[in-house]
Amino acid sequence: MNQTEIWRLAVIIGLAAVTVLTRAFFYISSKPWKLPHWAERGLHYAPIAALAAVIIPETVMTQGQFIHTWQDARLFAVASVFSTGMD
Repeated sequence: MNQTEIWRLAVIIGLAAVTVLTRAFFYISSKPWKLPHWAERGLHYAPIAALAAVIIPETVMTQGQFIHTWQDARLFAVASVFSTGMD
């Protein structure tokens, strides 16, 4: 193995260790704990914020540029979804 491969392997092992430790942190703790009310309330908005972060740029941009016309079919598609209540 050359030095580049050793470095890559070390990085992969290090990232795996960090991932396991951060995910297992809640199980390692000996006492139960609860999130503050403001954090729990904020987590209720996380799914809609993530969805908006994906949908809005795809709707109003093409190839990294804002669309220049109201005749784009995506705008009407989004309007129809929101007008039906997103069932």
